Formats: sequence, C-alpha cells, structure tokens
Amino acid sequence: MSKKLGSARVLTLRAPAKINLGLRVLSRRSDGYHDIVSLMVPVGLFDVVCVQSAPSGIELICPDSDLPRDQGNLVHRAAQLILRHCGSDAGVRLELHKRIPVGAGLGGGSSDAAATLKGVNELLGRCLANQDLHSLAVRLGADVPFFLLGGAALAEGIGDRLTPVAAVPEVWTMLVDPGFQVSTRWAYEHLALTNKANRSNLRNLGAIPAGKVTAYHRCLLGRQGLTLEDLLPCLVNDFEPLVFSHYPQLEEIRQALLAAGAQAALMTGSGPTLVGLFASEDEAKAGQNRVSGRLEIKSFVVPTIGGDSWRDEVVGDDSDGALDSSFPCLVGCP
Repeated sequence: MSKKLGSARVLTLRAPAKINLGLRVLSRRSDGYHDIVSLMVPVGLFDVVCVQSAPSGIELICPDSDLPRDQGNLVHRAAQLILRHCGSDAGVRLELHKRIPVGAGLGGGSSDAAATLKGVNELLGRCLANQDLHSLAVRLGADVPFFLLGGAALAEGIGDRLTPVAAVPEVWTMLVDPGFQVSTRWAYEHLALTNKANRSNLRNLGAIPAGKVTAYHRCLLGRQGLTLEDLLPCLVNDFEPLVFSHYPQLEEIRQALLAAGAQAALMTGSGPTLVGLFASEDEAKAGQNRVSGRLEIKSFVVPTIGGDSWRDEVVGDDSDGALDSSFPCLVGCP
C-alpha cells in the first residue's frame, strides 16, 4: 500500500553547521574509506529547509543560490530516498535557504539532508523510526547521521558510529571562511597516514601523539561538567599539514585568531574553515573585530549548541490540501 503525505503543511527545519574538535584519521579501510575519531559539535549557524507536500514529483528551490536543484543536491536525494523507502508515490516541495558556506568543512549539505529526512518523515506520519532514518542517512553520507542525533558526539568508524557526549560546554566560536573550497575526496586521497606527533594548534600545549589524543577523546564520555580547558587536548586535525601546505594563507588566519585572543584555533573537517575558540561571547566578538580589521575574510561568531537548541517548526498547515504558491518559510533564523 502506497504511503500518502498528509495535508499541505509547511514544515520549517533549521539545519545547523558542525565543527570537529579534533579529527584523527586512524587507518584506510579495505572499502576505500577511512576510520576516524573526532568530537563533532553542532554550532549556531543554520541553513533553513522548508518541506511541503505536493501532488507529485520532487521540486527543490534554492533562492539566491546556484546549487543544483536535482539529484546533484543532497536535499533532493534525501527526499527521493525516503519516499522510495516508504513506498510513497506522493510528491514533495522543498525550499533550501543557505547560510552555511558550501564546501567549507562545516557539514552544511549533510545537515540539510538530515533535516530533509526528518521533515519528509514527519509529513509521512513518521513512517520510519529513528534507527531506520539512521540507516538511510548513512547511505547519503558519513556526516548525515550525526545531524539526526541532535547534539555533540564522539564519531568513530567513517563517522557513522556515534556516541553522544552530553557534557560538552557552550563554547563561543569564531568561524573563518577563507573564501575557497577544499574537496573532501581530494583531502582523503592525498592524506599521508602517520602515527607521528602532529603540531599543536594551541598556545600552550606541546605535540601530542595520535594514540593519546584518541584515548583522550574516549575519556570525555565519562566526564561531567566539561570546560573549554578540558577540550583543548583534543584539538588536533590530521588534515592540517596537507591543506596548509597547499593554502599557506590558512596559517596566517590561524595566527591572527590566536593573536586576537582565541584559546585555540584549528581547521574543522577537511577544511578550509578555521575555528577560533573563545572563553566568552564578548571575547569572540572582540576577536572578530581585530581579525576583520587585519584580514578581508568572512566570519561568524556563534556558540556551540545542545540538542534542545534547535527544533523542527511547523509554520503552516493548509487544511484544504491546496499547495501554497507563496510557500511560506522562516528565513530569519540566527
């Protein structure tokens, strides 16, 4: 029996960015992927995804963006995947408002896909349980399952084995977008695996062997009341030597962040966004002013967030089932 969508409700979902507080690449697997360990944390920089039922097909709108509107976009593929998996011949209309920089290592595309899975599943009357959604998310990409979780997590395997870390504190961050993209595939293909110590990104911490950092990540699972200082030993990213060698301007940005008062500065994911960690919002904003005055770069000052800091929001419910041509969508989210 084909699963039908409900009335023409418009669901608006905020899709947060994420940062990697350290990213260690442990080994290359036989399937070509890599085993990693990373503390992944959502931050308060959001895309907005609106989901609405339609008579048939999948329509994707990306206002003020040149992103693909077909299967080249993860949002389209996510909608198609869940409709097929649930046996639905209904249609869906999607509107994606981008604020998270594309190709910046912040997981924007993966977060948008996760929001789409949740939104279409809601319109289908919650056809799938969370475990089934997770299985679909893995098929879309290694980071997509994280955004279904709704909070900080220790990511292992290819990033799909997630253990919630509830005690991660709110930390104010300055995200610096250098204005270019780094291909994740390129980064992994050119990464030289090593067990040698990686240079520290901290102001007052020496080199840390990979094994010790991995063990420290796992120790976070049993800790309570973590502070920013507790997280500092995690902040080693194995992609930095590779990416920095090709884009030396990233080292200049990191040094500017540290000089502006960041407790630590590191690249997130496979890059190229740099993250400065600050003790307070005021210090982060002051640091942003200092860095912006020195370098012409785009930056955001946002906090890390917990699972309750963003919610799926229903902003319209057309009871007569007519498709709303205006497609109301909340786009003023912070």
